[in-house]
Amino acid sequence: MVEEFKLAWLIYVGGVVVLLAAGWWFMRNWGWSWLRNLILLEAAVVLLIPAHGTVAEAPPIPLLPLFVYQMVFEENGATPEVSASLVFSAGGAFAVMLVVGIVMLLMHRRKDRRMTESDQY
Repeated sequence: MVEEFKLAWLIYVGGVVVLLAAGWWFMRNWGWSWLRNLILLEAAVVLLIPAHGTVAEAPPIPLLPLFVYQMVFEENGATPEVSASLVFSAGGAFAVMLVVGIVMLLMHRRKDRRMTESDQY
């Protein structure tokens, strides 16, 4: 990758990390931590997953900005490859958080069940 793109990626990743840290900071007192984690994971995935544009030799570009650029500025809209990458990456992150949420719910229910079984009143 060209040196300018490495520097651009470093600046972009740094900005996204600061944005996610700020989001975590402002949402840290939410009662629903799974929702906070889902929102932050979805944002991280769609903002940091690289995709290749329409030119084969082009360096990778962040997925969501590429999708928005193609939707706004290109005549035919977003390419199917970019749209599919966006859908599958966001869907994959959602599926991971769904599995984590179900496991956490089952662990929480099991802990509550043990407490109520030992309490006779």
